[in-house]
Amino acid sequence: MKKLLRIVLLTLIFASGVLNLTGGQVHAKTAVNDFQVQAILPSDNLSHSSYFNLKVKPDTNRVLRLRITNNSNKRQRINVQPNNATTNENGIIDYSVHAKKDSSATTSFTDMLSNRNGKSVSVAGKSSAIVSFKLTLPKQPFSGTILGGFLVYSVSATNQVKNSNQSSNLAHYVIATQLVESSQQVKPNLLYHGTKYVGSGGLPRVQVNLQNTQPTIIGNVHVKTTVTGEGNKVVAKVDQKMLNFAPNSSFGYQLPTLNNKELKAGNYHLNMTVKGDNGSWKFDKLFTVTDKDGKAAKIAKPATNWKQIIMWVIEGLAILIVLAYIINKFRKWMKKD
Repeated sequence: MKKLLRIVLLTLIFASGVLNLTGGQVHAKTAVNDFQVQAILPSDNLSHSSYFNLKVKPDTNRVLRLRITNNSNKRQRINVQPNNATTNENGIIDYSVHAKKDSSATTSFTDMLSNRNGKSVSVAGKSSAIVSFKLTLPKQPFSGTILGGFLVYSVSATNQVKNSNQSSNLAHYVIATQLVESSQQVKPNLLYHGTKYVGSGGLPRVQVNLQNTQPTIIGNVHVKTTVTGEGNKVVAKVDQKMLNFAPNSSFGYQLPTLNNKELKAGNYHLNMTVKGDNGSWKFDKLFTVTDKDGKAAKIAKPATNWKQIIMWVIEGLAILIVLAYIINKFRKWMKKD
């Protein structure tokens, strides 16, 4: 009995160990992902920072230069992609998306660049290269702030990871660019363009579509939002601070539902307060979720965690075997008495 028990327990322990070992994630270490990017700031840069912050004049030209340093031993191909600044679903200014000019904008950062689709440069190992972009200001003066940036990443590292079928955290750098022609402040205007039920990463979200129609940053934003359903039951609630909305940007600000629960078809009430350092807005709106909206959201059903289930079965069997052994020993002891 003891020998059989020992064999069974060792088998269960081994099976448990195998399950734990196979659950780890492998991260690829690429030999060509080690590089740095630096903005070569002109003497008239408005701030002692790492990004371009320039006061410009209409109908003039500037050259924006970036120094890319390859710290690895291998040659790398680096892409430099200019983008207009936008606002992402979390209420944060984003320079990484190749967004089109907003409908409210008269001009944009990429409109002013000679190579708006970006540049690619090959940099030898342990060396640097300069990438230049010609900036041409429109003849018609603009008010407020033009905001954009350069997204820089290694094509070589991206291709290497794809070919290896492994996951890796690849380096992406962003160098922001802020352009003004006048120091006169522009008052922001935040518009509400409806609310809808969506899915994001398979999770249910309430998306509030907003638009900053003016060429000015809405900074230090505090958003307080409550969504209620039937019987005034709260289905989503958010209180976020330190957000920033890009100039002339349209975006879908997303709220997670409470406990990531799906919304049923029906009528809902949105109560939203947005307060920035240069303005405040309140939106008290009704919206409807239909069965069609629920299907379109494509909310992922929780996957069956077979590994966890097997672990529970193994642990349960181990406990039963130990109990059976103890009961058997107890019976033998009782017979002796």
